[in-house]
Amino acid sequence: MNREVICYCLHTSHVLNLGGIPELLAKQGWRVRCYNAFAQAAFPGELQKGVEYHFETPQQQLAAEQADLYLTALVGQSSHFPRGAKRVHFLVSLTSLEGVYDESMFDHFDAIVCAGRHHMEEFAALGQRRGWGGKVLLPVGYPKLDGQRCALVASGDHPREGATTVVFAPTHAYYVNQHYSVLGRYGEQLIEKVLGAGMRLIFRPHMESWRDQDRPVVEHIVARFSGVEGFELDRSANYFSSYARSDMMLTDVSGTGFTFAFTFGRPALFFAPQAEVEEGKSGIQFECRDNIGLVVRDVDHLVERLQLTKRHEQFLQVRIEELRDYLLFNPMTSERYFVEHVDALVNGRYPSDWRVV
Repeated sequence: MNREVICYCLHTSHVLNLGGIPELLAKQGWRVRCYNAFAQAAFPGELQKGVEYHFETPQQQLAAEQADLYLTALVGQSSHFPRGAKRVHFLVSLTSLEGVYDESMFDHFDAIVCAGRHHMEEFAALGQRRGWGGKVLLPVGYPKLDGQRCALVASGDHPREGATTVVFAPTHAYYVNQHYSVLGRYGEQLIEKVLGAGMRLIFRPHMESWRDQDRPVVEHIVARFSGVEGFELDRSANYFSSYARSDMMLTDVSGTGFTFAFTFGRPALFFAPQAEVEEGKSGIQFECRDNIGLVVRDVDHLVERLQLTKRHEQFLQVRIEELRDYLLFNPMTSERYFVEHVDALVNGRYPSDWRVV
């Protein structure tokens, strides 16, 4: 009997977090079923070969299924897992853990796919605090980033000549990161400053911001700036084209700043007006922002920081590449690494560089 794997994607972005792994497993003889909470029309990209797809599937359905392996990027899942499956979590962000995740969000997984060195160290420390026993950390890399970098090679998208294009991609605010999210309090002012300086701006709010307490803010921004010269809204399932056409990114604590910089070699600016709430915090989203761009503390300093970043983009490109190559595992080969080691994961015969916590 073929080995079976079930994948679950609550959001369209989760498809990108798993990358080409479902198709590669199918080629290795696995029966691969991908359950998606959204409709097929929202699927980003093409369906992968050899994979069985199911759409508009409620999470509860998973508990009625059985498999050897379960792959998901769903953060904080605590129930409705397929029976008999080893549960593997794929991270949705390159960021470190502090200020981004609730510490309980990874308790119910058997394995965590780590993107870089920082994740291995931080999850090991988290496991000690949480009292985990037997959870395995895999030094895989970040399939979503690798997919973006491959797409860049084949893409004809690039920043337009003339005015600088800034993509504004604020994080989705919830109880853990609410002190660092800037959309509600500063989003409109930031957009006004960028457009007022004669720059183009692509507004890319998090998909969850269209569904929760941020929705009135997003809708107000869109209503105010729609039709304004230089303003563009992106609600697509895949943000690649918007990112590829941008000279730089403006964000807050979101890991998308690192994904953007590491994919395109272009800088990200992090608007962080409350320096006091960051005091004592650790992780790349607090400690490594200057390696890939600049930190902005005041709305009135935004334009000059954007202009400064543009002038020094070649210097920043070198720093971006240095951090990326140091930090991340298996660049451009993360999907293949996972598939080549999937038997070790299922059978419990782990390589020496994997960590059990």
